[in-house]
Amino acid sequence: MLRPHDGKTVEFESGYIRHLEWHRLAGDKWTWYGWTVTYGDRQRWFVYATFGHAAADFDNQVAPADDERDNVLNVTPHAEFAGNALYEYVPAWSRGTGVPSPASRVEMITVDVEAGSTPTFESAMAAAQTSLTGETLWYRMIAGGASPRYVRLRPRPAVAAIAESRSPLPDAAL
Repeated sequence: MLRPHDGKTVEFESGYIRHLEWHRLAGDKWTWYGWTVTYGDRQRWFVYATFGHAAADFDNQVAPADDERDNVLNVTPHAEFAGNALYEYVPAWSRGTGVPSPASRVEMITVDVEAGSTPTFESAMAAAQTSLTGETLWYRMIAGGASPRYVRLRPRPAVAAIAESRSPLPDAAL
């Protein structure tokens, strides 16, 4: 997650586009997704991710030192890194492939589970999977934070689709 500096959103977006061009020129074959947060306490933050990779794939990324150098040149002057984590896809709770469908919007929720409550939460999410409608992708954090954390993504074509298809967490998960 990146948080653009106040008044620097245009510069951030331009720098991020230049950085993506660096990836293309470096032969990066990964697809990078990015969304600007519209609602909530992370409004205007930028979330970016790549999906569908095995853990070993991250050991063979495209020129990591050059990637970082270009990132420092083009992105960090206009934003601060506000979080970074590694997640695994949880198919037993999801409807979809684990790679989001391209969409102009995505509903993203982050769930932090109290220590010791993970088995209850995970059981409730597995039980609720059959009631899911539409693409709903769950991920479990495996590195990057102290508490058990989960992220749900639901790609949507527009804000109206998010509002019309509310899908709260099951009561048993709360």
